[in-house]
Amino acid sequence: MQDNLVYLNYWERKELLKSGVPKFFLIRWWLSSELCEVEQVIFNTIKNRDTILDVGAGDLKIMQKMKQAGYSGQYHTQDIGAEFKYEYTTLNEIKHQYSAILCLDIIEHLQLTEGLAMIHKMIGLLAPGGVIILQTPNGRCVRSPLASDMTHIHCYNINDLWSYLTCMGLQVEGYRVVFEAKQKTWNQRMIEIVGKYIITRILGLDYADNIILIGYKQSVK
Repeated sequence: MQDNLVYLNYWERKELLKSGVPKFFLIRWWLSSELCEVEQVIFNTIKNRDTILDVGAGDLKIMQKMKQAGYSGQYHTQDIGAEFKYEYTTLNEIKHQYSAILCLDIIEHLQLTEGLAMIHKMIGLLAPGGVIILQTPNGRCVRSPLASDMTHIHCYNINDLWSYLTCMGLQVEGYRVVFEAKQKTWNQRMIEIVGKYIITRILGLDYADNIILIGYKQSVK
């Protein structure tokens, strides 16, 4: 079953990609006790949702930030780790649907078949009209995501993941995410501009470190 997911809607996806993809705007991530630009996008998407499932919640920092920013709905967490307390250890334990699901920097730790199976499982746990937010390293980044972390197994490019989710019936928007300081000097900005030109125009790669896909499930009519 999982092997079949790799080629699910394969030719439909190819035709969709041929017809053109949306523009994926660049947003920034920086280390901060408050919401950075990426986290603000996430918060704006989920702030009015009454239930959230955070898949692979890790150290719970995202949950803490969302609550500090004003999220007041029901926030449940899932993770296989034992260092923190979570509502669930596996997705199979969950018997009800959520209006928002977060899965941030998780699917790259799985083989492609397992990652896609996880995406299908999460979409099944998403209520009609709900939203799923996936963040993962950018497979087209000039800095190889596989080289930076030995636990990274498979990386996705934004066009393929967008088309996969779209062909599953979701309304999808996406962003490319760059890791950089909130404030930069003039020299740093000039060096960045030259570097980005070389990476994109000459090497044909991307300088964005991560990608985010936001998928909206259709409401029941």
